[in-house]
Amino acid sequence: MNKILVLLDGSKNSLRGLKFALGIAKQSGSSVIGLNVCSPPMFMETQSLIIHKIKQRSDEIVKQAEEISQKNKVPFFGMVKVGSNIGKTIIAYSKNQNVEMIVTGSRGPDPEFEIFLGSVANHIINKSKIPVTIVK
Repeated sequence: MNKILVLLDGSKNSLRGLKFALGIAKQSGSSVIGLNVCSPPMFMETQSLIIHKIKQRSDEIVKQAEEISQKNKVPFFGMVKVGSNIGKTIIAYSKNQNVEMIVTGSRGPDPEFEIFLGSVANHIINKSKIPVTIVK
């Protein structure tokens, strides 16, 4: 295995997923790609200050993951993508980067939104052509 994609959203499960991916990467000699997809609410698309703040938070999440990866001496590449559909953005990115495994937390930072939007983890499980590991 060469590349493991770990999804980063700032939640505790996301950090558990990162640690899990780092453990696999250490054993297999893989690198880890940390991906955060920020999706501003549609009514905010024209408010650039709000979008900037959302992107800034995403950058902080990825930076934290990078620091954890460096401490564990695992090659890490962090990426922030903006997408209106988080699940589709993740699947497309995983295909473009030829990753061999996706690791994600079971719940994001706002589980109450899953009622309205559906679960990103569920979308990934159903659409991914590569192995997906869900970390609780």
